[in-house]
Amino acid sequence: MQNSNQNTAGLSSKILKYLAELLVVVFGVYLGFKANNYASELTQKDYVNATIKEMYHSLEQDIKDAELNMEGHRKGIVVVQYFFKLVHNKSVDIDSFDIYYHRLTRNFISVQNTSPFETIRSKGYNVIANDSLRRKMVKLYDFQYEMLEKIEEKYQPSQIYSNKSHYINEFLDNSLHFDKDLKLLKITLPLDISQGDRSHLILVLKSIYTTRYFNISVYNEVINDMKSLRSNIAQLYPLVLDK
Repeated sequence: MQNSNQNTAGLSSKILKYLAELLVVVFGVYLGFKANNYASELTQKDYVNATIKEMYHSLEQDIKDAELNMEGHRKGIVVVQYFFKLVHNKSVDIDSFDIYYHRLTRNFISVQNTSPFETIRSKGYNVIANDSLRRKMVKLYDFQYEMLEKIEEKYQPSQIYSNKSHYINEFLDNSLHFDKDLKLLKITLPLDISQGDRSHLILVLKSIYTTRYFNISVYNEVINDMKSLRSNIAQLYPLVLDK
């Protein structure tokens, strides 16, 4: 009987030992799994932070590019007034004609850096914890940037050079006088055009004015949202201010 009790006690001791070793192994695996997850989370956090920092700095250049385009449209409106003077038989500064002629029908392209947003989208929008910031990003990059591209490059009224320049050339052709070096010497007033062509020229100039004015209003809204997003990023991610 004593031997039986001793065998039972020995077996129980071995089982407890094995169970303890098994628990150590399982706990070790669990700790390793948690450590890997934690390391992965840290890596993703660092990656997201680097992407947010890139977005913050790229927005600065995007704002500058958008402001340049908006200023180009503003100059285009000033130029329309210059040509309206000619339509109304008023003298203008001949030395300004070349640059104003160029600005009258100048087109612009929309250039923005969307790669930081594409990176965030590939990781899932939930990597941006702040709901308001996430909505602003989606609105700007998914909607407003596309809108800028469309109004500059696909919206037909904005294709001023291809749609309007040939009319303007025809209307002004007989009234412009150049020397042998192609320098403008004189603009005949009143313009040497028919009443019908004069009316057509007025409509062309009004169309250019309206298009420029519309584009400026769009740029105003988008630029304000760019600045707002950039400001919010700086508030929520102060690391972007580090050099």
